[in-house]
Amino acid sequence: MARYAAPMAFSHLKSKYYKTLVSRVSSKTAHLTKPEKDQKIIDRLRAELEYVSFKFRTIFDHSHSYYIILNREMIILDYNKASLQFVKKLFGKKMVIGDSILNFLHPSSVKMVTDNCNRAFAGERSVVEKRICYPDESIGWWSFEFSPATSLRGRITGLVFNANDITKRKAYEEKIRSQHKKLLEIASMQSHEIRGPVSTIMGLMSLIKEGNYQSDKEYLLLLEITADQLDKNIRDIVERAGDD
Repeated sequence: MARYAAPMAFSHLKSKYYKTLVSRVSSKTAHLTKPEKDQKIIDRLRAELEYVSFKFRTIFDHSHSYYIILNREMIILDYNKASLQFVKKLFGKKMVIGDSILNFLHPSSVKMVTDNCNRAFAGERSVVEKRICYPDESIGWWSFEFSPATSLRGRITGLVFNANDITKRKAYEEKIRSQHKKLLEIASMQSHEIRGPVSTIMGLMSLIKEGNYQSDKEYLLLLEITADQLDKNIRDIVERAGDD
């Protein structure tokens, strides 16, 4: 745990655990003029800090989201394991606390990240969805959230960058759009390709009825042709409706 600056991360996340700990440290050490003579209090406070750090790190690292904490200079203050592994897989580089986040971005994403970081520094939360092309040429969709990070006094000191893979959600949305388009096509076919032949059949039946059902061969041939066309149109609609 020595790698992480836990209290700094707590303050940026406005952790209730950190606030509580700060309050307890202030009250318990206010009367001490020689802390070295009260080693038990110091050891107990250190143990509490380590326990809070452990709980924070456990939650942070077991999240399926990708978190990176930046200061106002866009320097990495902390990150979770998911982010570390993803960046290494995507860029072949290991993130290190103290590096600039710009060192771990694709050139096409630099402006997007910089602009939204500046919005976060100004107090504005923003969410961006972006299409990503992986090194193996596969495609994915990601949601990037930029949220202001404030100190315990409420001053914006950096931001929390949160990323989530939304490829499955985008695929589902595309499927819904495709189905909607298909329904519109079917509605159009019903309106034009079925109503037309039906109108023709109804017209022919009206003529046959006027002739006391003593129909001419011409009417029967037209009726047969129209019925065949109607059957074909219906089969086309059924086939299109069954397409994925």
